[in-house]
Amino acid sequence: MAKVSVIMNCYNGAAFVRSAIESVFAQTVGDWEIIFWDNASTDSTAEIARSFDSRLRYFCSEKIVPLGHARRLAMAEAKGEWIGFLDSDDIWYPDKLEKQLGALASCAPETVLCYAGVREQLMDGTLIRNAVPHARSGDIFADQLVQFDINMVTPLLRRASLLEFGLTFDDRIQASEEYNLFMRLLAKGPACVVDRVLGIWNIRPNSLTSQSMARWSAERRLTLAALEEENPGITIRYGPAFAAAEQRACYYDARYHMEMGDPAAARKSLPPYRTSSGVYRALHALTFVPVLWKVVHSDTVRRRISNILFARR
Repeated sequence: MAKVSVIMNCYNGAAFVRSAIESVFAQTVGDWEIIFWDNASTDSTAEIARSFDSRLRYFCSEKIVPLGHARRLAMAEAKGEWIGFLDSDDIWYPDKLEKQLGALASCAPETVLCYAGVREQLMDGTLIRNAVPHARSGDIFADQLVQFDINMVTPLLRRASLLEFGLTFDDRIQASEEYNLFMRLLAKGPACVVDRVLGIWNIRPNSLTSQSMARWSAERRLTLAALEEENPGITIRYGPAFAAAEQRACYYDARYHMEMGDPAAARKSLPPYRTSSGVYRALHALTFVPVLWKVVHSDTVRRRISNILFARR
């Protein structure tokens, strides 16, 4: 049994998938397997994937399925103690597994998840920022419920915990599948956080669509409901965090309405003005000036604000 099963999902990724696979083969730790799930590609993805040795196990869907569903199918084939993820256009640093497995050796034995930081960059290599986790090892459930910062490049999930609690990707979730699964897992145990950048997240232009934005609010509420159903009493234990997560769902509604050009609906969606935090009161004011709202919600400004508000605590 491999120490780590690396889930790689790919659809028509021939232009960059070789580099992603090679970054796993370049790991300083060799105890891994790749579960390569080809989501019915029509380019040369299959040929590239099959050119590697037997440590890469190739599977192919008969038809295109949503990414969360494809990841669930791939995870079912995993045999490792830990499950990691690497999308076909991202990269692992050579010491990624070595650093994380080393950190796990000194973390609590009941740890269910481990993650590190990433270099966020454009597809041409232009640096956007180095995003280092703002949380510290331990119980990070409330912290992540309020401000989720777990990327999809570095996480390692304990497979035994997923099996014990019957957790996997929810087919109903299509825009925030990792938030749903990772939060449900973090409700079951502590995390190991590595305070360094260990991978590259290549961000494609125009990756955010109004269709995905429309799902954010409903999917956030589905996750909150699942957490309450699977963990009786958790909303009492983490009351303020759940209230903040519900406010974030309201904000997602507002973002969608602003994207659709309806400021009045956005204002109605935001948390009640008189009881909101300063941040939401400021957002309420911005709905009256759509141009400024758009500036504040540009990728560059949002990341700068996030870096300031959620610096490592």
